[in-house]
Amino acid sequence: MKVYITRPPAYASSPDHVVRVFVDSARKHVGVEMCIVFSPNPSEPLPDDESVLQSGEKFYKVIAVSEFDYELLKKSTGWADRQAWHLTFRWDVRSFTDPIPLYTYSMATKMSAPELSRTTYQNNLSVGFVVPFADSLFEECAVTVNINPDVNKGDCVVLGVDASDIERTDYSASAQVRELILLPGVQVSAPASCTANGQVDVHLQVVDANDQPLERDAEIFLETVNGYLPKTRIKTVNGQAIVPFLALGLNDGDSARVKAGFKYFSGASDASIQIRD
Repeated sequence: MKVYITRPPAYASSPDHVVRVFVDSARKHVGVEMCIVFSPNPSEPLPDDESVLQSGEKFYKVIAVSEFDYELLKKSTGWADRQAWHLTFRWDVRSFTDPIPLYTYSMATKMSAPELSRTTYQNNLSVGFVVPFADSLFEECAVTVNINPDVNKGDCVVLGVDASDIERTDYSASAQVRELILLPGVQVSAPASCTANGQVDVHLQVVDANDQPLERDAEIFLETVNGYLPKTRIKTVNGQAIVPFLALGLNDGDSARVKAGFKYFSGASDASIQIRD
């Protein structure tokens, strides 16, 4: 499993902290702890129960814990292709929220990830569990962690994965990691034109974040602006699918558009079709 660490500028006012992440592949769990800097009493021994973490010359104590449970999340209605679960640490109450399906929420509110951060998250720290496909194995998912941009006031310690699977990115937000590295898309291609009341085939291709074809399968959700689609959702085979478009009731000079996306990320791609006699 890959872990990506980002330093969003919006978190600059957060206290000195360390986020500790435990990846347990056997249990299919990702544990998350928030640790805040403190000064231990020199006359008292430090506890040996992992409730205190030393990073450099500083000591941090665990004040809140949470986790992502892969098997439990899979049972949720939010589990789908191209999904990300987020839990937020709220500085005002010193606790984590429950994980929420990010794209389920953003689709309903029409908010972008930065807008959600400013409103729902209120620029608090967030940790993500990214699910590329509904059939992704635990190790195919990824973790994103946002920490303080000041290297003297924020850090992340990751346990349970190889050092080569931990990437401290130059991105300023986990949204960029999701959209530019981790999550799939879909390409739509169709003939440039169709006769009035005629029919053409629309081709769908699952792609990676770099628009390269994938043979991984996903359930694609479709909609049309003008015209008619007899199928509004279809499962790809080896990453591909074909759906018919019918120009019913359309006239010469009209235009139509076929849009394709995922259950909680609609309109990822589209193709235009001109109606000509």
